[in-house]
Amino acid sequence: MFYPFTIKADIIKQLRQETGTYASTGEDPEKYTRKVQLRQYLASTNGLIDGKALKEVLFPKGKYHIFLSHSHGDLQIAQYLKAWFNINCGLKCFIDADVWENAYDLIKELDNKYSKNTTGSYDYDRCTQTTAHVYSMLSMALFEAIDEIECPIFIESSNSVTLEEGIKKSTLSPWIYEEVGYMGKLPHKIPSRFPRTQYFSVGAESVMLNEAEVSDSLQMTHPLDVSKFKLIEKSDLTAMKGYNGESSLNTLYKRKLLLKRRIF
Repeated sequence: MFYPFTIKADIIKQLRQETGTYASTGEDPEKYTRKVQLRQYLASTNGLIDGKALKEVLFPKGKYHIFLSHSHGDLQIAQYLKAWFNINCGLKCFIDADVWENAYDLIKELDNKYSKNTTGSYDYDRCTQTTAHVYSMLSMALFEAIDEIECPIFIESSNSVTLEEGIKKSTLSPWIYEEVGYMGKLPHKIPSRFPRTQYFSVGAESVMLNEAEVSDSLQMTHPLDVSKFKLIEKSDLTAMKGYNGESSLNTLYKRKLLLKRRIF
């Protein structure tokens, strides 16, 4: 990770109104393939599962430029932004929903195989153990993705952001809490294409997020700190559009004063 950013959902919606919806914002074409591979892998085991091998089956690997962290309710605009970056800037995005969906599929497959009683009902303790194993794997997969991908971006939704006086800014989503925590604490690694540059940080505003997806179940607040993230404006995206691949990221970094040339 080089440096974390935030972008308001309203900015993405404005872009979508101007450009329309890209065809590539639909379902991941590899999703079905991963499900088939998952079932084949589980069918080949005798109750002893190799966590590393399973993670390689489930979680996509490859060269990504951007990691998109978002609320479940903002999946469509996250998919749009993914397509926008790919079409206009030649940048490949990793959407965290891909990991979530893979984890949910895995829990279902494992419970169907290992957590049922002889009566066909699910055993609560076994299901709890399955969920704990999968969420531990999910947490590590997210950590590795954010650490490896150069530009993590957190999408702040105007539908879920609430500023309440006297209440510490926080999130109701454990996944957003975890991802933003990684993005704020992982060491900054300057890309190899900038061997003679340095960066510095400028503070930004924190927010409180209300996750609609958990509003009808157990709710627990988690502290959320995006004070050191850089805010991406629409003008930044417009400037990036004139370049391709890593050059577009260079443009963003320069506009946010993250690159400062040394004089030798």
